[in-house]
Amino acid sequence: MSASDLDDVLASVKAGKVAPVYLLAGEEFLIRKGADELVKLLVPDAAMGLNLAVLDAGSPREVAQELATLPLFPGRKVVLVRDPEFLAPKKGRGDALGKAREAWKAGKRKEGARRLLALAARAGWGVEQLDPSSSGAPSVEKWKDELNVELADADVAFLKEAAAFCREERISAPEGDTTALLDLIQKGVPTGHALVLAASDMDAKNPLVKLAHDKGYVVERKVAARHKDLDLTDIAKEFLAPFKKKLGPGALEELKERIGGNIRLLQSELEKLATYSEGPAIERADVAALVHHAREEEFFELSEALQKRDFGGALAYADDAMGQGTHALQLLGAVASIVRGLLESHEWMWRYAGGTPPRTAKDVEARIFPRLEAELKGSKRKMPNAWALTFSMKAAAGYERRELLGALVACAEADLSLKSSANGRLVIERLLATVCVRQHGAG
Repeated sequence: MSASDLDDVLASVKAGKVAPVYLLAGEEFLIRKGADELVKLLVPDAAMGLNLAVLDAGSPREVAQELATLPLFPGRKVVLVRDPEFLAPKKGRGDALGKAREAWKAGKRKEGARRLLALAARAGWGVEQLDPSSSGAPSVEKWKDELNVELADADVAFLKEAAAFCREERISAPEGDTTALLDLIQKGVPTGHALVLAASDMDAKNPLVKLAHDKGYVVERKVAARHKDLDLTDIAKEFLAPFKKKLGPGALEELKERIGGNIRLLQSELEKLATYSEGPAIERADVAALVHHAREEEFFELSEALQKRDFGGALAYADDAMGQGTHALQLLGAVASIVRGLLESHEWMWRYAGGTPPRTAKDVEARIFPRLEAELKGSKRKMPNAWALTFSMKAAAGYERRELLGALVACAEADLSLKSSANGRLVIERLLATVCVRQHGAG
């Protein structure tokens, strides 16, 4: 009874046909969006608080118990599990640690700890092996070898803190044995009950995956990890369908270059473009005009951190952004744009202000604008905002020209690494360190 099309699955639910298990696998934003649509159809809003159970860090046994338990009020009951660790392969994409850290930072410490323990359990490690800095615990290299997880310094600190929390709260790893859940689905769940699994990473050989194919529905929504293999055509059509709009020549390519594989952002930007464009098609010029400004607004916090050479702030922003699905290539594009802006402001500061940053916007308008206007008119560029240029020149004064040039080289190297399938988080961390940390001998 397996199906690969989400529309078919939703149509079957609308027709009153409820399967015991639904597995949505692939790109995180797409499967979470799909799971939310499915859950809303299965459980009406009025009954959602009582007939929907969310067990994001639950063990197979806990999920089975909840799925077998009758709801307080008659009607369908749905158990939703997002990114179940018990479906993930031992050596996944390495983002399982990010899921644990994301839950931890959101204040869901128990969920974060249980996700972390479930990840470690794939290698046979328990609470005592969590902290790589403790005696006898697996090293950073072991985490890479056994679980394909590359630990940065911030990760080691997180593991240490989480290990202490697990000991204090006596939290143990959730069981990974799927027998109880398999048995329940095989024997039959109560009529009208359904399990919805949204997995961004799964082991295709897991018996639960096969059972989902046999007894329910499996929907795969994959997106290529490599930028050059990324095809957003069908997804863009899906997002634009409610607006009855399409993309004109070159518009999709322009979007891809500006946002990479961030599907959450793709939906947001397409909604803006559909509202902005007057004709039936969104043109490439529309993308260039609107998405560029949206990107600047979105990365304002990152821009501010880089202008202040605040490595901790920039890293925290990047960590949060990637935890919410932002692609590393997208962050790289933002960093490169910010660095180019700083370099341009640095050049203008020396060319038109004698190397001394202006004190006020009025100072910029009086001393710099008359000469800058002649330069920009020749290239048909718009004049910058006086206040923004004041701030940017003050920030640029905190860098040496050679540092900014070196940062641009680092951006090019990071681009090559990311397109060679390197670990995105580590590449971005190294890049931010190169940009923010003052180089030896720099003034």
